[in-house]
Amino acid sequence: MEYPEIPMDNNAVERTLREPLVGRKNYAGSRALWSGQLLVQLLSLLATLKLWGLNPRLWLTAYLQACAQAGGSVPAEPSRWLPWNLSEEQQRAWTSEPAPQDST
Repeated sequence: MEYPEIPMDNNAVERTLREPLVGRKNYAGSRALWSGQLLVQLLSLLATLKLWGLNPRLWLTAYLQACAQAGGSVPAEPSRWLPWNLSEEQQRAWTSEPAPQDST
């Protein structure tokens, strides 16, 4: 009550945690340690991209294309793909939503 800038509920936090928790049953099927570690890394990456206002699908498509151009391996300078190292042009390109498909 003393700090009105702090919300009275934690709905935002609950919504953030909902996706990984609901999917946990689906992801736990293999019971392999590497799959859990991969999941954590991917969720962390996606959350970071969202925090930076980037569209994860656009960013990931561009990154995987760079991997394909590098012969199926990590690009020469992987640090340039981090959100805080992106050029303004890349940020603009990857923050825009994909154009809606015409259904007619």
